[in-house]
Formats: sequence, structure tokens, C-alpha cells
Amino acid sequence: MTNIPVYLTAEKHHILIVGATSAAMAKLALFHATGVRITLVGVGSLSAATAAGLTTELTGIETLTIRDRPFVQDDLSDKSLIYIGVEDDITEERVLRLANARKLPVNVIDKPAKSNFITPAQFTRGPLQVAFSSGGSAPVFVRRLRSSLERILPPSLGVLAEAAGNMRGKIKSLIPDGTRRRLFWDRLYDNAGLYADMEQSEVERLVVEAARNHRVGATTGQVQLVGAGPGDPDLLTIKAHRALQQADVIVYDRLVSRDVLALARRDADLVFVGKREGEHGVGQDGIHEILIREALAGKRVVRLKGGDPMLFARASEELDALRAEDIHVEVVPGISAFQGIAASTQIPMTDREYSSSLTLVTGHLKDGAFKDWARLSGEGQTLVVYMGVRGAAKISEGLMSEGVKGSTPVAVVENGTRASERRFYGTLETLPTVVAQNAVKSPALLLIGDVVQNARDLNLTEYQPLLAAQAV
Repeated sequence: MTNIPVYLTAEKHHILIVGATSAAMAKLALFHATGVRITLVGVGSLSAATAAGLTTELTGIETLTIRDRPFVQDDLSDKSLIYIGVEDDITEERVLRLANARKLPVNVIDKPAKSNFITPAQFTRGPLQVAFSSGGSAPVFVRRLRSSLERILPPSLGVLAEAAGNMRGKIKSLIPDGTRRRLFWDRLYDNAGLYADMEQSEVERLVVEAARNHRVGATTGQVQLVGAGPGDPDLLTIKAHRALQQADVIVYDRLVSRDVLALARRDADLVFVGKREGEHGVGQDGIHEILIREALAGKRVVRLKGGDPMLFARASEELDALRAEDIHVEVVPGISAFQGIAASTQIPMTDREYSSSLTLVTGHLKDGAFKDWARLSGEGQTLVVYMGVRGAAKISEGLMSEGVKGSTPVAVVENGTRASERRFYGTLETLPTVVAQNAVKSPALLLIGDVVQNARDLNLTEYQPLLAAQAV
């Protein structure tokens, strides 16, 4: 079925809703905020309105007329759209026949075969409105499409759009050149998230200020340090997703999954700066050079890091380098690997029975590390080791030499939260064997502590050695 998308000017129309079923009341709730005149007939005791929580709202709508009586033919007079939401088939057929005879647009709610128009799914941000329809072919796709927009577009976009309308004349006087003005509005849209939680008057003031300062070709670049999470793209935050959609340049590490990169803007430049086995890539100074160069060229740069950018990711070095060049920088947090893995394995990092503390360390060993770690691991504590696969044997030996029990449960999780995730269980004593026999590779996390006993798949026979060790 092919539909004609049309928007009607609300103040110039009058809608008739016949019936007070929950579906009819949902239409009323959808339309009443637009300012369109609405007449509601056949409502009975308004029990449906009460059930929908709309009774208070109904009494405060100046454009709403309620006729607490059955439908009569004269109700069709001067109406633009007719909605029928009754449970009585005879009344439904009568209203439909009379409406069709007058060639009025009529919608029998939830019965598209009887209707000559539909009300599409809608998405709004202030004055911005988007309607979706599949002609009844793929309603789930319509729902998902609307959800995608809700995820990408910040609520502040509506306030910004309202400000843009109010300040349109003022902006035109400040930026008379049409091309420059279009570039100004483009940049304002891209930075809609900056206006979150602001009052309308404050947004309007900032829009005018931005127009006064607007210069085509000026250095207005920015850098965002964005957490890509542990790999599952569904764990990416809304703000991180939005940053990927707006970036001109994305500088990413080896630990960033392909699925996350697939969410980036199609025409963004992707710059790989990760380390591979046996080579160090461009190095940290090289990364600083890329970020600074692209930002000073006026581009929106995303520095995409696996997990959270503020955890074991050299964020302080990059922040210092960018601040030294007076480049605007923002940090967008991400779900760290230990959080994602805690969810996928169902191992709580703290537990009233097993652990009251959590320590995160990096497996890049230094002198005295095992002595420090021993105080932070063992009974009643949870130790999480990042980048510890290559040093698994030394970690096992070092912690046991400092008094941590060899029977302490251990989980080794490779590619946590991704489709290729692998989980292996053992003890601190058997940790090197678990890693070697299963050819575990980075990225992988080591979880050391009694909380590992909560793992959802620990009852599988392949992990019985752990249970046996605990029983000794």
C-alpha cells in the first residue's frame, strides 16, 4: 500500500474522535498538544480516559469539546479528520458509511483495511517532526527506525531548533551571506549536545553569541576522547554513538571492535594508531601530533579507545597535549572491560559473602607489583588484571609467593562481550596452564577472587577442576 505523506496545519483543522476506547484515547493524547481542535463523542463515563490517566489533562484543553452522548450525523459537520474507536460494530459501520459519503478522511483505529488514511509513527524534538510508515508491511522496522533516531538525536536538539526559529531574523542580520549562514546552522546542529539542560533563553543567547563569533575557516575544531566499550556495539553509550556520527576524523586503537567502527559516519576518516604484536605503530607522540593537526584544521576529532578512555588508556598524556594547544577537548565515558565481562559472565565484582573490595591493575609488571597486589587480593577481595595474559605465569607465581592461596578461583575472559567471547576457569595455581592450553590472546581479562564462584557457567564439567580445588 502506498501512502501520501502530508502534514496538516493544526490550527486550521478540526478532528472528530468517536468512542473512548484506550486506542481512541491514545489518539487524543497524541494530538491534543498540537493545538488542533478536537471533538470527542460517545465517551460514556470517561472510564477509558481515567484509565489512561488523561482526566486531568482533558479538563485543561481549551481546544477540546466533549460530547457525553452517542454519535449523531451532525457531528461530522466542519470536521477535517474522523477517527473511529468504538467497540460497537454497528456504530462503527454507521460512522464509516456517513464519513465516506461525505468524502471525509476517516481512520478506523487499528483497522487499516477500512481506513482511507493512517496516522504514522512519530518522532519529535521540539518543532522538529518526523513521521514513519511502512504501509503496514513492516511495523517492527518502523519502531526500530524511530528508536534509532531517538538514540542518535539529543533531546536538546528540540530546544535548539526552537531557538533557531526565534532567532532566525537576528542571525540573518549577523550573517547576511547565505552560504556562511548555512555553514553556521550546520555546525550548530552538529553541536546540539552542548545545549543540554539549558533554559530556552540561555540557548537563544548562546546562539546569537555563536553567530557573532562565527568565521568561516576559523579554527573551531575539537577533540573527544570516547570510550568504545569492551566490544559489543550495543553497549556503546548514546553520547559515544552521537560522537561517532558527527566526527570528521576517528583515531582508534586495536581494541576497538569492527562492529563499533561500523557505527561511524560513512565519510569520516579512520586513522588506526594501535599497537600490533612486534610493532608500536605511530607511538604516543605520533598520536598527539595527529590529534592536534586535525583539530587545528577545524575538524571534529574522535579519539576512540577500547573500554573507558580514563582507565589504562594514557588519557592524561593526550589531555595535556591538547590543552597545551588550547584545543577544546571533551571526555565521553565508556563501559570498561571489567563491567562488560561482569555482566556477560554474571560474576558480581563485589558480593556480601565473597568480596567487599575491588582492585583494578594493569598486567604491565614493575618491581614490587606482586607485593602490592597481594595486599589487594585473596580472601574477601577481587583483583582484576588488565593486559595480563602474557604475564600470567609471573602473576600466578608472584601472588602465591606473597601468600595468596593457590586455590583462589580465577576466570580468564577473552574478547569479553563480543560474539567471539571465550571464558575459562581455574585457580591461581592453574592460571598459566589455563591460558596456555586454551591459547588465550589479548584482549583478555583476569578475574581473581572468590566471586568467580558466581559465574553463570561454572557448573559445566570442563570447569570441575576449580570446584575440586575449592573442596580441598
